[in-house]
Amino acid sequence: MAAAVIYEKEGAIARIRLNRPQVHNALSPESIRLLEEIWRDFAFDRALKAAILSGEGESFCSGRDMKLTDLGFGWRHGEGAPEDERIATRPCERRRVNYVPPPDLFKPIIAAIHGVALGGGLELALGCDIRIGAEGSRYGLPEVTRGLIPGSGGLYWLPRVIGLGAAMELAVTGRIVEGAEALSLRLVNRLVTPDDLMPAAEAVAKEIIANPSLAVQGAKEAIWRTLGAGPAEGLNVSEHQARILRLSRDAEEGARAFEEKRPPRYEDR
Repeated sequence: MAAAVIYEKEGAIARIRLNRPQVHNALSPESIRLLEEIWRDFAFDRALKAAILSGEGESFCSGRDMKLTDLGFGWRHGEGAPEDERIATRPCERRRVNYVPPPDLFKPIIAAIHGVALGGGLELALGCDIRIGAEGSRYGLPEVTRGLIPGSGGLYWLPRVIGLGAAMELAVTGRIVEGAEALSLRLVNRLVTPDDLMPAAEAVAKEIIANPSLAVQGAKEAIWRTLGAGPAEGLNVSEHQARILRLSRDAEEGARAFEEKRPPRYEDR
């Protein structure tokens, strides 16, 4: 039986593909546990500098598979494999596993979105750093129409990505937007044809990995750490990161290569 998530490494790029196409890549307990393991491996593998997250079949991700997966991300009604008590979530207990990229993962992740990104699927995309959408794709957080609210970061990231007013409208109506509107809201960075989706994601990943990893991760960390900061704190965080990076070999190499008018040879040190 094929894995619910496919994880491959090609040079400095991690390729992560949701692999339940028969249900638009709805998230099963297996999907969620695999994604958590994948994010951990991606974070610790120094050879990997960027990741591309996509979905097999007709869609990116339609959210939680409500037939199989309970709200705590365990098997619903005891279906499927026996639960591991260490990670199974009991009623009212905080989730012990999650599928979205963790907040301390400072390597860039590109979401290549086609078909639908709904509910938990959109939350997964919002947890990525760059979102590229295919024409005809659809996006939304419809949880409110089922008496719930998004619980995996969607309500944190959405107003920071598209602004408070637009985020509030989508969150309280559950309205689904299509590709062109998603682009106008800046929910996606760019909109491309379906055939150009993966090449566009690949091109961005290659731009990222051409840069020294310490600087790339430092930039992402500074942006994340200053999202809710005031001016003084925000400027201090960025200045602190820049001061640390000036001590790296790669910063020295970048300056030397510029002076010598040659391509830099970075070591990620």
